Order: sequence, then structure tokens, then C-alpha cells
Amino acid sequence: MENAQRLEERMRRGQAELEKTVVTGRSQDGTVVAVSTGLGRLQAVRVDPRVYEQRDVASLQRAIMEAMRAAGENAATLAAEKMGPVEINLH
Repeated sequence: MENAQRLEERMRRGQAELEKTVVTGRSQDGTVVAVSTGLGRLQAVRVDPRVYEQRDVASLQRAIMEAMRAAGENAATLAAEKMGPVEINLH
């Protein structure tokens, strides 16, 4: 029972830390940056003003998706590092 309580507390602390952590993802062309929490909650999307000069909707849409996907992947990687593997001992 004590192990379960320690695990639960570690998970709570890790989750709280991830919620405060900011991760970013960038599109391949660098025109869009997505900002999210370490839990993957999107907080902002920043678009380089240069994209408005190009007026290429498809490229902008692709860049937004790339940035959002990268931010999500970065959040997942961070969560795995912070939370570590979950071990359950039944002894």
C-alpha cells in the first residue's frame, strides 16, 4: 500500500510540473511555432508575418499542423522523461 501511495504522489508531482512546463514545436520551414504545456495542452500558435506575403494557404495549413505535431511529440517525450516508467510491485 505504501508503494502505491508513493507512486501516486510521484505521479501528482510529475503532472503538476508538466503542467507548468512550456514546450514548443516548430514547422519545418520555421514560419510557425506552437506552444503547449508539458501535458500537451496547446497554449499559443505564433506565425511569422512573412507567410502573409506569400498568400499560400496550403503551406500555412501544413506549417501549422507540423508545428502542432512537433509540440505534441516534444510534450510526450518530456512526459516520458519526467514520469519515467511506471512499475507496479505486487509483493
